[in-house]
Amino acid sequence: MYYFDYAYTGKGTTKIKAESGATKTKKAPSCKNRFHYITRTAHYKNHKDNLHEKVEYVKSGNMPSFAEKRPDQFWEAAHVYERKNARTAASQIIALPKELTVQQRIELAEALIKQFTDEFNFPYTAAIHNHVGEIGGQDQPHLHIMYCERSVDEHNRTAEQFFSRYNDKDPATGGAKKVTPDVRGKGKTIINEMRVDTEVIINEHLEKYAPTKIVKIKGIDVEVPNVVSCLHHEDYNRIHGTNLKPVPMIPKSLLRLDPDLTFKDKDKNTAYQAKLAERERAINEVNDLREYNNFEMYQTYYYAELERRKQAEKQAQQSSQREVTADSTSLTKHLKYMNAYADDVIFWSKKQDESWSKNDYQQAVSYMSNKYSPLHMSLDKQNLQQLEQTADLIHNDKCLLDALRNAGYENMTRQTIMIVNNALTSTERKIEHVKNRTLDQSIKNDPHKIHRNEKNDDSPSPDF
Repeated sequence: MYYFDYAYTGKGTTKIKAESGATKTKKAPSCKNRFHYITRTAHYKNHKDNLHEKVEYVKSGNMPSFAEKRPDQFWEAAHVYERKNARTAASQIIALPKELTVQQRIELAEALIKQFTDEFNFPYTAAIHNHVGEIGGQDQPHLHIMYCERSVDEHNRTAEQFFSRYNDKDPATGGAKKVTPDVRGKGKTIINEMRVDTEVIINEHLEKYAPTKIVKIKGIDVEVPNVVSCLHHEDYNRIHGTNLKPVPMIPKSLLRLDPDLTFKDKDKNTAYQAKLAERERAINEVNDLREYNNFEMYQTYYYAELERRKQAEKQAQQSSQREVTADSTSLTKHLKYMNAYADDVIFWSKKQDESWSKNDYQQAVSYMSNKYSPLHMSLDKQNLQQLEQTADLIHNDKCLLDALRNAGYENMTRQTIMIVNNALTSTERKIEHVKNRTLDQSIKNDPHKIHRNEKNDDSPSPDF
């Protein structure tokens, strides 16, 4: 499901029902005002919504000659010269996938704009707004498109003439032709067509840039196909056999309440706390419904992920056990060398083995990390044989960490892998240093030895 809203802006009045129940009449919002709202210009430049939303993209196009490069003048003229009670603009608000980058969203937006304005060369203004969702803290990018249903043709007209009645016998003398859904023979069906077109275009771009997404189901991140549907949840349920439930919209006024705000007036504070409690209940309801619907739609992928994790954990256990057995990676084989190690190394090594035997991998990794500081300090006390045995111990730890990482525990092991790799590098350098020192001493004691070693195996020695 994705959000899609379609509405008209017109001249005239609109009726609004107050909280008291009374009905009052006021001027309808103008297309001029809407233009400034979606572009965040004029009196909307410093609007309070700017604190919550970022404008990622603004574009106007198909403007007639009198308003070329001045869309503000076009929408001002539409408001002034369009006939009384006429529609001045059609508007759409379309939710865009948050999985796309800004540039990819712009590409998608331009495809949608083309779909809805190019056929009849409608003058338009569009903008992408993005804000962090009040629930969940995720990006909520959405596209605003407003367009005039008068078709721009090859005739140059003044602003006043452009919005006058069309003359089909002599188009040059009349206004621009108005192509409404009724004129196109579509009437109320137009919104269904728009939703289908939008679904197709969004899914094309998702397939290209973000074919899958991650959803959280019962506390588990599950990778699922990234597609949208234009169907209402009831229609989706009927076609796909699901039981999706509608998710209510929470008013911005409720979402943006400050939880830390208090009032000195007791009654006022009590009323405000009641609002906060209402807000909390509404958020919990939305979160519960979202998770429920995710499970309804993606339960096959959820169970597949559970099975994958089960098999991965089983494989990690088996792999780890094989490593311990085959490479003698447990502490036991190293006990005879413990006189070269600090007491802390022995202590944490034993703790590591105990946790590993209980399959408590997180604790084992933590103990493993603890032993490396004293282990590093003990390197200078070790001879060549002990250093090589220490390198084996470190190699073992590396094998254990690699097995855990391959089993899906990357976050758990990332820091310790770095520590182990650094220790292995230090140990290998120490081994190389000791070997070089031993070789230098050997050459010093027997200068002729280096010359003998330089000869190939088939060359006779001086003693032959």
